[in-house]
Amino acid sequence: MYSSSDLREAIEKNQLRVLYQPQMTSDGSRMASVESLVRWEHPVHGLLGPGHFVPLAEKTSLISELGEAVLRQSCIDALRWPQISVGVNVSPLQFRDPAFAEKIEAIVRQSGLPFERLELEIVESSYFDDPDKAEAMLRRLRDLGIRIALDDFGTGYSSLSCLLRLPLDKIKIDRSFVVGVDTIRSASIIHAIIALARAIGLKVTAEGIETEDQQRFLRAAGAHYLQGYLYSAPVPVEMIDHLLKQSDPIRYVA
Repeated sequence: MYSSSDLREAIEKNQLRVLYQPQMTSDGSRMASVESLVRWEHPVHGLLGPGHFVPLAEKTSLISELGEAVLRQSCIDALRWPQISVGVNVSPLQFRDPAFAEKIEAIVRQSGLPFERLELEIVESSYFDDPDKAEAMLRRLRDLGIRIALDDFGTGYSSLSCLLRLPLDKIKIDRSFVVGVDTIRSASIIHAIIALARAIGLKVTAEGIETEDQQRFLRAAGAHYLQGYLYSAPVPVEMIDHLLKQSDPIRYVA
């Protein structure tokens, strides 16, 4: 439906919109960070989710431009919220750029955001394409103060090797496990993941929290942070301003 020229025009004409989803403390009472999520405000078809255009960007040379545009806007917006950090997703294909780490550093420096308030979310395939290169780039970024999170943990085929080699700060438990917390198998896996992460000094965020029962389970299991529609849908930057001013536990669904 959409061509690479359409997407390039969207990037050039600033049609991308970055929304933010809160990541809460385990009791659900305080926002600790936000994850940035990109949308395309198409002039004809309206607001499009990433499934409509990220695969197209990954098939072309546009994924780096798209990722850099999202990072740049996320850093600028995060300056509004000195009390929290911002997480930005990185495509595995961005790792193929030899200048990846330098570009990230330059964007963050230009924005003025302190490095320690940025968290890059990567997936396992970023590591397996070239383990030595991935490790070196991530160590350079982490030495600057940028934090690294391993996203969708448990859905790949060799997560433990990532934990051994990569300079990680956090793992994110995939929502597919959270949905099944009422089953013995999923509950056991979640307990094992959290115990492993804590044993090696990593923080844990559980994604896809939609019910109070899931929140209670993940908090009791030892997750540090929780993210999902129970607290908030992805929202515009102004809504994060509003939510941070609230004294009551956050509940917002768009």
